[in-house]
Amino acid sequence: MTEDHEQSSKSAQARQRAYASFFLAFAAACGSSFQAVKPTIDASLLLPCVDPLLAPVDASDNELAAERLRVAKAYLDCKARHGVLADRVK
Repeated sequence: MTEDHEQSSKSAQARQRAYASFFLAFAAACGSSFQAVKPTIDASLLLPCVDPLLAPVDASDNELAAERLRVAKAYLDCKARHGVLADRVK
């Protein structure tokens, strides 16, 4: 081999080693810094369900109907909130 060819071959090998060490360092840096991030859970999802105001014992029909609406709304709100929480935990 000629001197120029040997020098060219050595510089090519040096470049290959430099590229290899760069990619290894890059891969190591990426591998060590990557962490799966869990989504945070909104604190409101962890609050207990609130019992609605109940009608008095001697309530009128309108008061009982309003109570049913409050109970149904409270149930649906609680079910929805816990559904979101269950989806986050899965």
